[in-house]
This record gives sequence, structure tokens and C-alpha cells, in this order.
Amino acid sequence: MIESFKGYLSRLIPLEEAEFSLISGIAIHRELKKKELFVQNGEICNKVLFFDKGYFRFFHFDYNGNEITSDFIFAPGFVTSYTSFLTGKPSFVNVQSMDDTKVLEFRKADLYSFYDRDKNVERLGRLIAESVAKNSEEHLFLLLNQPAEIRYKNLIDNYPEFIKTIPLQYIASYLGITQETLSRMRKTVK
Repeated sequence: MIESFKGYLSRLIPLEEAEFSLISGIAIHRELKKKELFVQNGEICNKVLFFDKGYFRFFHFDYNGNEITSDFIFAPGFVTSYTSFLTGKPSFVNVQSMDDTKVLEFRKADLYSFYDRDKNVERLGRLIAESVAKNSEEHLFLLLNQPAEIRYKNLIDNYPEFIKTIPLQYIASYLGITQETLSRMRKTVK
């Protein structure tokens, strides 16, 4: 896990061995079970996870109590309820591990302490935040401007190893369509 983490960070920014040792030194090794909630709606999220296998699902409940899958985050990467993490306010979403997975957990206070001491680590945090913002904007654009077929094709093209493991009801919810419509669409979209 540590080597995977080091490789991921090195693609973002060159870190000296001492800097990487400091960052990895504050990591808490955890295991999450399949379907375990990392963040629950209404809780304040003050942690971020790095994971190198599996995926996480973001979901909430609409005003009628229907469960809505709003996003997936696929490995490798970081996951958190970003708005709650930044603002210190309760999360609007649930963040659920969809596989048994090992993670590195980083506490906000520890990260911010490093940001104050090391500009390169602070820059790394900014690059990760920029990546989250970019991915959120792309997801929002697809959601608002593209039909379900194109969004489904995007999932297939970008995450072929995961698409077979995501339960159909989550994909349908994510696309804003019924499972029946998704079943018909799967026959035509390859």
C-alpha cells in the first residue's frame, strides 16, 4: 500500500524521501469492509483516505426517501466528503466503500500542520484539491449536459474493470434512469 501511495504522489509532484516519510508517517492504516460507510450524512468529515483498490460510492436520499447514487470514486485516489472536510460542516452525502479495502487515513489537523511546515507538501495538497475540483466539474457537466447513454459509455470507457462489479441499481441511479432502461441501454451501448 505504501509503495502504491508513493507512486501515486510521485505522479503529482516530486517529493524528497524525508517529505514522503513525514506524510506516510501520519497515515493510519485501516481496513474497510464492503458496504461500510466512511462518511455518513450529517456527520462532520475531518479525514481523507487514500486507496489503491476498489471504489467508493457517494449517495444521498431525496425528499421522498429514495436513495440516489451521485458519484463513484475509483482507485487509485483520495476520497472524502470534500465540502465537509473543507468547511467543517456536516456532510450532505454518504461515502461508502464498495469493496473490502485497505486504506491510508489522514486526519485534517495532521495534514494542515504539515502544510504550515512544508511548502512542497502544501503544494501537493493543492494539486490533489485541484484534481478533485476538476473531476467534480467534469462529472457535473456530464450530468447536466449529456444523455444517459453518453454517461454510461463514459463509465465503460474509463473504468472497464469496475463497470462489471457495480450493482445495476447503483449505475441506474447514477445515470438518473430506471434499471429497466439501463438493461435496454446495455444491449446497445458497448
